[in-house]
Amino acid sequence: MRYLVVGAGGHGQEVAWSLAEHERGRGAAYELHFFDDAVPAGPLASGLGSVVGPIAAIFDHADRRTTRLVLGVGLPGLKIQLTEKLAATGLTWATVVHPRATIGPNVEIGAGSYVAAGAIVTLNVRLGACTTINMHAQVAHDGVVERFATLHPDAHVAGGVRIGEGAELGTGSAVIPGLTIGAFAVLGAGAVAVESLDGERTYVGVPARPIVRPARRTA
Repeated sequence: MRYLVVGAGGHGQEVAWSLAEHERGRGAAYELHFFDDAVPAGPLASGLGSVVGPIAAIFDHADRRTTRLVLGVGLPGLKIQLTEKLAATGLTWATVVHPRATIGPNVEIGAGSYVAAGAIVTLNVRLGACTTINMHAQVAHDGVVERFATLHPDAHVAGGVRIGEGAELGTGSAVIPGLTIGAFAVLGAGAVAVESLDGERTYVGVPARPIVRPARRTA
């Protein structure tokens, strides 16, 4: 299988490494090709493969029979932009789960999602399309993580929590049981949500509180 990795930065290479570990573990033949608008063409220092060209060049390599796309970016807004841009290729998004991730029973993982090394997803959990569960992040029982949401490393989500579409949980953040984090909310690094949070706002601190921006002066 040929995998076209969308994004060749550090996160994209971590996703590709996870995929390579999985494919090697099952003895499968595979190729990794990277595409990025900001990283120059040529071999990557990690040795995982080479940058072929900008993201638009993917359209020249879109063989549906032998090729899958890999989402190598983690920011929700960028994930949305890229999946919309590349929908016309007709290619399927690969789901990447590192062999050292822990996935319990009755867990649904949507296409294009990434579950990193050390992550734990316990049981009766639904991960929507293009979600990111980064290294050592945890999603406990009966949770829902909606599409395009991202849990950065060591984010901990307790049981019965719903994470809305495109929400972003910073490194080391936590959500106590039974809460809802609204769509496109951002929970800052180390913050702890002790009540449900409205969408499209940024929250920081313990307990998490919304950032209040100063009023703009008119005179």
